[in-house]
Amino acid sequence: MNYSWDRPSPARRIQREDALLAVGYAALAWLLHSLDLTATGSPLVPGLAPWWPALTVIGCAAVLLRRRQTAVMVTVCFAAAVALVLANSAAGLFLAFEAVFSLVLFGSARAARAAEVSVLVLCGASGAAAWALTGDLRDGVTVILLTGMVLLLPAEWASNLRKAAQLAESESARAAAIRSAARDQERLAAREHELALAAERQDMARELHDVLSSRLSAIALQSGAALRSPAGSSLPVEVLGHVRRESVKGLEELNGMIRTLSSGVPRPLAGSVLDLDAVVDGHRAAGMDVSWSNRLDRPEELPSPLQAAVYRIAVEALVNAARHTDGARVRMLLERAPGGIRLVVQDDGGSHPGRSAGSPALAGTGTGVPSMLARAGQLGGRAWAGPAASGRGWTVEATLPADGSQLPEPLPGQGNIGTEGTKV
Repeated sequence: MNYSWDRPSPARRIQREDALLAVGYAALAWLLHSLDLTATGSPLVPGLAPWWPALTVIGCAAVLLRRRQTAVMVTVCFAAAVALVLANSAAGLFLAFEAVFSLVLFGSARAARAAEVSVLVLCGASGAAAWALTGDLRDGVTVILLTGMVLLLPAEWASNLRKAAQLAESESARAAAIRSAARDQERLAAREHELALAAERQDMARELHDVLSSRLSAIALQSGAALRSPAGSSLPVEVLGHVRRESVKGLEELNGMIRTLSSGVPRPLAGSVLDLDAVVDGHRAAGMDVSWSNRLDRPEELPSPLQAAVYRIAVEALVNAARHTDGARVRMLLERAPGGIRLVVQDDGGSHPGRSAGSPALAGTGTGVPSMLARAGQLGGRAWAGPAASGRGWTVEATLPADGSQLPEPLPGQGNIGTEGTKV
């Protein structure tokens, strides 16, 4: 059963077991009367004796209300029980039993506690009164036993049932809380899984962009330069050599990514500071004016993640300069900085901004600059990209820690080297 102890509940309606209980009490009263089994031997109030059938019906009818109207049931049932005992009907004892039982089981918590204390006091007081009136201790003990069976026994029985029901409710609520927490944990795990997948997709998009876009852009620029070269020139041969190297490198990196996706084993980081010389030579072969200055001592000793980040950022910056300008002069500088190293790639805007070398502007994916910023941030560094102070050209600057530690915050007013670019 599911009970709410401190307020009425819609579930407290007349149930089949209550109706059967009321009929059972009525049948028991008729049986006791027919067998002449009485409560006191002779009526204490003779005028009530003829009314025992009506009193029994009233008390049994009140039993139907023990769940829905407990207070009314207890009042009517207990009054009918007292009247029946005074009329010498043993049915009053059973109705008194039921009144105490229903009050403790279905009443409010305060009423149940008061009933338990009251019946205990009543048992002791009735025994003491019987002893005092008769002067015989046996009469007092007999009265205590009788009132204990009629009043104290149902109170304790109902109290145990009430506590068992409350314990069952508590366990049910605890189980529901555990199930709710488990569902919340599942939703949290699902959300974390979705975030992990999103992060993996972003990493994959960045890697694909850096591997394919830069290589294919370089191939497109170099092949365009070869097509524009005059007949008999040695430039196509040189450019085709760069195209082949870019193609082979791109295929190797793409195969490495495929192996990583298939096996889950991380691939070695591709790109180093020393590889930038070949990248610059390829862009120069395509017709770009590139000034490249590497001021680092023993750059090969830098950590692999740092070298890969410098390589990717520099390549992306060169590709963007070649893609969006025509005849641009580009200055690329790599040097030591406080706490790490600094990379600057700066172009002057060229003669026809928005055009790649001799061909229509190639549409970007929109992930180049975010990829540069993400690579710098992953290493605890900073990156900026923005227009030059003169209004022509673009500057990319990245400052990366050499030992993997977080760089200090820039001083107020610190921005791109030689520009007033925008921090992004």
